[in-house]
Amino acid sequence: MKLRIAYLNSRYPALSHTFIEREVRFLRQLDVEIRTCSIRRPGANDLLTSAHKSSLEDTFYILESVPGLLGRALVGAIRHPIRAWRALWRGQRLSPPGWRERLRHVAYVLEGIVLARRLAAEGIRHVHVHMANNGASVALLACAYDPGLEYSLTIHGSAEFFHVRAVRLKEKAEGARFVRCVSNFCRAQVMAWTAPQAWPRLHVVRCGVDPTQFQLAEHGSEGPVRIAAIGRLDPIKGYPLLLEACARLGAKGVDWNLELVGDGPLRGDLERLARDLGIEARVRFAGALAADDIPALLRRMNLFVVSSFMEGLPVVLMEAMAAGLPVVATRVAGVTELVEEGVSGFLAPPGSVEELQGALERAMAARSRFAELGHHGRRRVERDYDIRGSARALLELFGRHAPGIL
Repeated sequence: MKLRIAYLNSRYPALSHTFIEREVRFLRQLDVEIRTCSIRRPGANDLLTSAHKSSLEDTFYILESVPGLLGRALVGAIRHPIRAWRALWRGQRLSPPGWRERLRHVAYVLEGIVLARRLAAEGIRHVHVHMANNGASVALLACAYDPGLEYSLTIHGSAEFFHVRAVRLKEKAEGARFVRCVSNFCRAQVMAWTAPQAWPRLHVVRCGVDPTQFQLAEHGSEGPVRIAAIGRLDPIKGYPLLLEACARLGAKGVDWNLELVGDGPLRGDLERLARDLGIEARVRFAGALAADDIPALLRRMNLFVVSSFMEGLPVVLMEAMAAGLPVVATRVAGVTELVEEGVSGFLAPPGSVEELQGALERAMAARSRFAELGHHGRRRVERDYDIRGSARALLELFGRHAPGIL
């Protein structure tokens, strides 16, 4: 009998959540029937690929309009008033203090009722959610309204670990049939906030990429070292330190070019910093890039950098290694479970321009070994971070912890 589940996100599809679309696609190849659900519709910038546009057409959107949400939730409350009151009570217990939060959780209850009724109408009894954000709140409250519905979670970090109490990580993790953690570090963080009785339901299943989509980078020994960094231009990414570290390398006579791919609130500040450091001619701000265009970008690079202060386990780091690029990365969260110092890349403590500069210098000194380092990285991704293996492991968790959904 075919496995039938729902995947819920706060916004789907989304440019920053391409890994979810990939996971859904490979689970479907394993004959899993998945109904994608989203609280809100994506913005125009999230629909950069044909796959995203196809996902848009196949997704159920809970909040199409406020009147529509209120009307559908009211029908559900009238038909099952006790269930509705139970969900409302659970929502208020879940809510942090403050009238705004109280009202927000009333809205989550309404969304949960609409979701639960839609899934019941389609005969779906399990919903999976990526990240312990408002989507997880809606899933939990949908299950409070419909006791025949269950949910599970994928926890990535780092956002959940910044606001553990505000996002109610403990309640969401303990209420789930199982929690899939993307790294050992992630699992340990969830363990720190949950009761030991819940620990057997916490499992490490890494996110994955499709290595076959990436051709190996064409490393050369001449010309500037072509460096890439991909991510939202946000304070957590540590890009000011990266620009300063690169400027220091230039002052030492190292020849390099940097391509920053992504957009965000710090773009103007970073552009000004590059000018102030006198490196604006060496830095290209490429803006957001569709996932389909990432392999071609990585193929023409020599080195990939993650300078973040905190991460979960960056999928883009797996992509860079799948493309045969040596990497420089900060020792945060699950990064050290992926990158091996001197084998596939070079590591630095976060928050230090001197340490980041040192890791970059070690990388530059090993330029003759870039192909070798990239080969080791590619092999690591093929072994432990292939989406096919991740999808099979996740399917096994669904079967083990939620056998009733078959």
